[in-house]
Amino acid sequence: MQDAANAHPVCGDNFAHLFMSEYGVGIYELFREEQNANASILVRHRIIDELLREQLQKCPESCIVTIGAGFDSRPYRLAGGNWFELDEPPVVSWKNERLPARECHNPLQRIAIDFASETLEDKLAAIAPAGPVILVVEGVFIYLSEAEIQDFLAAFQQRFPNHQIICDLVSRDMVANYGRSLHAKIQSLGTRFQAVARPETVFTLNGYCIREGISIIERAVDFGVNKIPKLLLNYFFSGEVMGNAVYVFEPADPYGDLVI
Repeated sequence: MQDAANAHPVCGDNFAHLFMSEYGVGIYELFREEQNANASILVRHRIIDELLREQLQKCPESCIVTIGAGFDSRPYRLAGGNWFELDEPPVVSWKNERLPARECHNPLQRIAIDFASETLEDKLAAIAPAGPVILVVEGVFIYLSEAEIQDFLAAFQQRFPNHQIICDLVSRDMVANYGRSLHAKIQSLGTRFQAVARPETVFTLNGYCIREGISIIERAVDFGVNKIPKLLLNYFFSGEVMGNAVYVFEPADPYGDLVI
């Protein structure tokens, strides 16, 4: 919401204010001083915007399925696509009250799911894609164990044999070295990070290949959010620039390594 009010916004989400409340402002106050984390959220969202915009320009009939959609407003901001948003029932109700699906210029369906008692695979079964499937999972995997991530991937593969996953991944070292204060505040709200040492390997060991990996830290320099020159960034933090990144995964070709 604050970003959209800036003269040169990173995301420019003019719908964000619709979801804000006094309670939400109170939660934000807890995180106001976490400037790096707040900037990271803006940059990752912009990166995913760009990836989706590029895909929709090539294939406007793409089916975009957002898992844990939260207050994402992309169906209203991007042109093209058949959109499906999955999240907890209270989140879906809040969104429906403030930004009804019928007001979206793209086809949009919201699907409520209680992640604790309902299976993702069952909910995905209600989706009949008419075009290529892109699964967007933003700000979610850091809260899941490796086994839970594997369950998500199995549900994706079972329902959509051919698909892409666009997601952000944060390594365990990144949380330990730069996210301790943020994690402590997250824990005070009753949840916690479960970052994996090298989260991308969970995907590559479970039938996926990396089509693209984009460092959020590096892109923050491009957007003027991070003032460190890229040369110094790569020199001093070369081992960490991909510790917080957006990835595009595709199911691996089972015969890709076969030499005939």
